[in-house]
Amino acid sequence: MNWISKIALWTGKLTGWGFFLIVLLMCYEVVARYGFNAPTIWAHEIAGVVAAIAFVFGGAYCMAENSHMRITALSDRFGPRLSSISSLLSWLAGLVYLAGLAFAAYRMAEKSYFRFLPDGTWDPERSGSTWNTPAPSIIKFALFVGTVLFLAVLLARIVNRLKNKSEPG
Repeated sequence: MNWISKIALWTGKLTGWGFFLIVLLMCYEVVARYGFNAPTIWAHEIAGVVAAIAFVFGGAYCMAENSHMRITALSDRFGPRLSSISSLLSWLAGLVYLAGLAFAAYRMAEKSYFRFLPDGTWDPERSGSTWNTPAPSIIKFALFVGTVLFLAVLLARIVNRLKNKSEPG
């Protein structure tokens, strides 16, 4: 296993704990709202950001763990050579898709995150909610970073596969 896959696995495990955090936040929100008639203005917004980040880094985690979803109805019927070619073609399609997504995510993150007022004050895109956090900028930046990580894991997988024929598809 290469170092980029180790980073993806570590990041995926770390962000996966976000789902536990979401459960805690929602339990707190329910108790505060219905038990004490004191709803929060922040619980849903934080839960949305945490869920988005966890999902974004989950793709790279699954690819690094070799558990990414595949539809193998046809490729399972191929011989080993055609199955290997099928895997490589699907990885190349993934590269094209992820490269395009990374480019688009960078453009969105740049416009959302790197905004400044005329006096030089940082002014990221905000949610517009009562709490008005920079949640959209955080999510867009995480989408870019997560997509680049996913792309790097996929590239490493392809290189390893081309060097070593025994790596799993």
